[in-house]
Amino acid sequence: MKIRRWRNALCSVCMAVLLVGCGGTGDDGVQIVEEENITDLVPAEEDAKTAEESDSGTSEEAELPEAGTETAPLESGSAESGEKVPAVVNIEEEKQEYTEGEIVIMTTDYDHVTVTVEGNEAATAAVMAEFEKREQSFEESLAEVLEWAKQDSLVTDSGMSYSEECGYAVKRNDGRILSFSVFSGGFEGGAHGYYMEYGLNFDAETGAVLTIADIAQDEAAFQEICVREMLRQCEDLRAQGILFEEEMLDYSGGLQGILENKMEGEEWYFTEEGVCFISNIYEIAPYAAGHFQFDIPYEMINEVLKEEYRG
Repeated sequence: MKIRRWRNALCSVCMAVLLVGCGGTGDDGVQIVEEENITDLVPAEEDAKTAEESDSGTSEEAELPEAGTETAPLESGSAESGEKVPAVVNIEEEKQEYTEGEIVIMTTDYDHVTVTVEGNEAATAAVMAEFEKREQSFEESLAEVLEWAKQDSLVTDSGMSYSEECGYAVKRNDGRILSFSVFSGGFEGGAHGYYMEYGLNFDAETGAVLTIADIAQDEAAFQEICVREMLRQCEDLRAQGILFEEEMLDYSGGLQGILENKMEGEEWYFTEEGVCFISNIYEIAPYAAGHFQFDIPYEMINEVLKEEYRG
């Protein structure tokens, strides 16, 4: 996944309008992710991800393996009987340091993901090809960021190091769908670090990466239901004074236009309860407000989803 290079310029522009931090979960179901320590971004985000997974109340705890371990083996005969079985997912974290002389100028933290769809070599190969492509993209971007770190006086003079992180967490894994949330974050100079969340969704039977167009049997109706519900949840945020004023959102079609555009991107993933859409930092609110997760329950969208992707 290519790192968005505009983020540092955007950070500088938006620092003037930062609000005081706010966090928690809104009364209407929208989740607000707050960045409390902007100078120590990566550990804070790891804690936030752990807390979110603990509070979610889904069956994800039983599906997610510890780093470096595999999920429980499948029961004998389940595949032969035609029963849908989860993929075997292994996530291994790798941390590295890059030095210039005796100075650490950059650190990296990357999750290596291995997926096996038992009894389906084609799907396994397709899923792994996607993860390998993303890992290669991450490694290629590091070479450029490393050069920035070498030339940054903040690093050479003060000892502050750059950082890059990419992490994955399983959100749904039931033999039909394999969904991950993808965290991308780090520090590349400037006032503070950055962090983004995306989704990566696979059809577990084919290994194909899914888009909204793939999962909806009525794409227009799906968009209408999801955008209407996200707008409803945003009303609570607006009442709390968290969101940008509407005139600050006009550049991208206003709040509704921003939410509609999520139907074309990667800012969504399946969960056990429904589909989660993400609004990342600076999109609809200042940096200090964090990013937002809008949960759309299956009860609202099952009728407009293709049968194989329903909850």
